[in-house]
Amino acid sequence: MKKFLIALAFLAAFTQGGAAAASAAGPSRESGDGTLSLSPAVITLRGEAGQSTTQTLTLRNQTSRTMSFDVVAEDVIVRNGARAFVEAGKIPGSIAATAVFSERHVKVASGNSATVTATFTIPPNAGSRAVVAMFRGTDKIKNGNATSTASLGSLLTFALSDNTALATGALQVEPQSATTNLAIAQTCTNSGSEPLVAKGMLAVIGADGRIAGKAALAPRRLLPGERASLGAQYGAELSPGRYRVLVTYDYEGRSSTQSAEVTIQ
Repeated sequence: MKKFLIALAFLAAFTQGGAAAASAAGPSRESGDGTLSLSPAVITLRGEAGQSTTQTLTLRNQTSRTMSFDVVAEDVIVRNGARAFVEAGKIPGSIAATAVFSERHVKVASGNSATVTATFTIPPNAGSRAVVAMFRGTDKIKNGNATSTASLGSLLTFALSDNTALATGALQVEPQSATTNLAIAQTCTNSGSEPLVAKGMLAVIGADGRIAGKAALAPRRLLPGERASLGAQYGAELSPGRYRVLVTYDYEGRSSTQSAEVTIQ
């Protein structure tokens, strides 16, 4: 059986008061009196339709209570520039519908861990490029008047071609002031058909052509069609004068550069 090449990163989901919400987060989830963690957090794969991948997922319970989870798969799609989670089999070419888990329900005692293997096969007409293997909490946790359940997921993304592209909007620059640093923001959209990770660098160039300073933009993972605002601040104080702000994005072996002029009073 052919296998995918892999690398790692993260996604977590949390459900509170019956309303589900998912967001990027760190490698663990606070749950009252301790933490839950799932590894690996994000798995980046490259291959082609028909290939399968089997991954080992480990959930660690560092809370003081025994906790139970249903293990499910959901497709991750993009609607109106933002991620949405869809029940397995609800979209054509559902990757989640191919999921085979070694366990469908796990109970993890305080201080212990549980390991589950997950196998996914890419259908010929894959309708998305990502799926989440979700450990969906079944225990009700009271926090004051609110009731919540804790859930964590491993995100798997699949690149099936080299069709990666990043579209950038206008570069917005906020000049340095007496109370704020110079800051930039830019809307970026994955305009290709494959997932990508955009890594950005801000360079501030003086009128003499020399680099006055640099600042890194936090890396951002974007699924096809996903849109996000990327930004950074330059923390050092700039002398009065005119500067050119240069922002370069590197993604999947490609690059994109934008620039703007700014005057510091």
